[in-house]
Amino acid sequence: MKNRLLLTIVCLGLVLACGPKNVSATPASGGAAPDPAASAKLVKANNEFGLSLFRQLFSAKPEENIFVSPTSIALALDMTWNGALGETRQAMADVLGLGELTLDDVSRAGSALLAALQSADPKVKLEVANSLWVRQGFALAKAFTDRNRQFFAAEVTNLDFASPKAVDRINGWVANKTHDKIKSIISELMPEEVLVLINAVYFKGTWTKEFDKKRTMERDFYGTLDAVKKHPMMSQDDDFRYYEGEGMQVARLPYGDGRLGLLVFLPAQGTGMADFVSSFSAENVGRWVDSLRYKEGEIVLPKFKLEYDKSLAAVLKQMGMGRAFAEGADFSGMLSKPGTLPFYISDVLHKTFVEVNEEGTEAAAVTAVKMVATAMPGETQKFAMVCDHPFVYAIHDEQTGSVLFIGALMEPKL
Repeated sequence: MKNRLLLTIVCLGLVLACGPKNVSATPASGGAAPDPAASAKLVKANNEFGLSLFRQLFSAKPEENIFVSPTSIALALDMTWNGALGETRQAMADVLGLGELTLDDVSRAGSALLAALQSADPKVKLEVANSLWVRQGFALAKAFTDRNRQFFAAEVTNLDFASPKAVDRINGWVANKTHDKIKSIISELMPEEVLVLINAVYFKGTWTKEFDKKRTMERDFYGTLDAVKKHPMMSQDDDFRYYEGEGMQVARLPYGDGRLGLLVFLPAQGTGMADFVSSFSAENVGRWVDSLRYKEGEIVLPKFKLEYDKSLAAVLKQMGMGRAFAEGADFSGMLSKPGTLPFYISDVLHKTFVEVNEEGTEAAAVTAVKMVATAMPGETQKFAMVCDHPFVYAIHDEQTGSVLFIGALMEPKL
C-alpha cells in the first residue's frame, strides 16, 4: 500500500478584499510588522482569486444558492503553499495571485490581516483559530510548523489517528470554534493519513439598527425559471450607504459600530444572474463599494438560512492549479526529511453556513485541503430596494475593504 498524507485545512470565514484601506494590525503572534506593500498585494491577490472562484462556481450551477468564504479558501491554500516547492509552488502562486511575494511576505501579511479582522468591532463576534493535528510518530518540518505557530497562532497536537476517538476530537474542535454551526469536516482517518491542518473563523453580527419583526411579512419572491414563492420578507427605512447605476442597486446594512456590514447587490428586474455575477471583478466590486453614499430609503430583504457544501478540486484544476493535484507535485517543504514522502492534493472541500434575520447575521465556513502521497451621489428622493428576486450579498469590513463571505441567493430558504 502506498504511503499517504492527508492535510485537512479548515478555514472558517476569512476575507475577500475589494480595495484595502488599512491592513496594519500587529501580526497575530507578534514578530516583525509586515511590509504595507506586501499586505496590499496579498489583499489584492485574495480578492482576485476569490472573485474568480465565486464566478466559476456560480457558472457551474447558476440555478443554485451559493455561499463561500473566498479568502478563507485562499488563506488555506496559502498555508499549503508554504510547504510547496518548485513548479508546484509556482503553479499555486499563479492561481492565488501571489506574484513575487515571498514566503515571509505572505506569512506576515496574512498574520496582520487575521489580527485586523479579529479586532474589527467589539460589538461583533469575529473569532479566528488555527490548529495542526499530526499523527503520532510522523515528523513535519520544524520550519513549517514553526511558521504556522508564529504567524497563524496554530495549536499543534500529536494525535493517535488509529484511536476511534480521533475523528471526534478533531470534529469537536471544529464544532467548538464554529459554535456548532459546522459540526464536522472529516468522517474518517485512514491509516495513510498523517496531518489535519485547520483554520476556523466564526462571524456573528447584530444589525446597528435591527429590523422590526412586526414589519416582516409574506411576500412574493421571484426565483429562477419564473418560480414564485411566498417568503418572509423584512423591511426597514433608514439612511443607508447606497449606490444605483449600471443596472443594479447596492446597499450596505451595518453591524455593531458600523465597520462591518452586509452588502446587497440587486440586479434590475429581468437581468440574468449569469451576466450579473460575471461582472463581479475586483475592480468593479471596489468601485461599487467606493460609490456608496448615504441616502434615505427602504430596503426589503428576505430572511434566509442555508448551508453550502462543495468539492473545489475540479474548479481549482480549471483555474490552473492542476500541478498540485497530480503525482509529481512537490510539497516536500512540509517534511522533516524532504523527498522521503512525496504527496499531492487529492481534494479541497468547502462547507459554509449563513443565517440572516431581523437581529443580524451569523456565518461560518470550512475549507478542507486533502493531500495524499504518490500519489455616484444619490438622488434627493427616497429609494426603494425590494430584494424579491435573486441577488448577490457579502459581509464587508469597511476598514480593510475586505469581504468576509460572498454568496448568490437564488431562492431563500429557512
